[in-house]
Amino acid sequence: MKTRELILAGLLAAIIAVMAPWSLPLPFVPITLQTLIIPIVASIANTKISWAAIVVYLLLGIVGLPVFAGGASGLAVMFGPTGGYLWGMLVFPLIISSLLAQQRNLATLIGANLLAAIIQLAIGAGWLVLASKGMDWQTGLTVGMLAFIVPAIIKVALVTMVTVMIARSMKLPLQ
Repeated sequence: MKTRELILAGLLAAIIAVMAPWSLPLPFVPITLQTLIIPIVASIANTKISWAAIVVYLLLGIVGLPVFAGGASGLAVMFGPTGGYLWGMLVFPLIISSLLAQQRNLATLIGANLLAAIIQLAIGAGWLVLASKGMDWQTGLTVGMLAFIVPAIIKVALVTMVTVMIARSMKLPLQ
């Protein structure tokens, strides 16, 4: 990566790390700002930069900085019941940034964000079932995915609005 790309990835990782710990706690999986800020990053930066920013963010959490939902951190979180949602965040740049690189318009922005959100939720819910010994698939999909569809749609609307506002003031994607 070029110096400019490294700096952008680092700055975006720092923004993710500051925003992500904020969450609304729920019984099984919290509603976090991670799934708001990470799609914004993927929507405004190219695939390489947004991927690097998310990887750096996850590494910061793995090494112990309190950057995950609720200020959590460590390998236990990455491999615990909610770890699949964190691993699933790696799909955001692969889907959103990649699709927007092909065609940058409002429909692609909304569609890519919806697709990425659904896939990330599916990965998280599947992981939740597998990591929570004894949880059946119906319960896992209900509490780990279906319960978050409406918040995901709201977040997609917010991501779209923020991305459009950012696009008015600078050329996207950041590269």
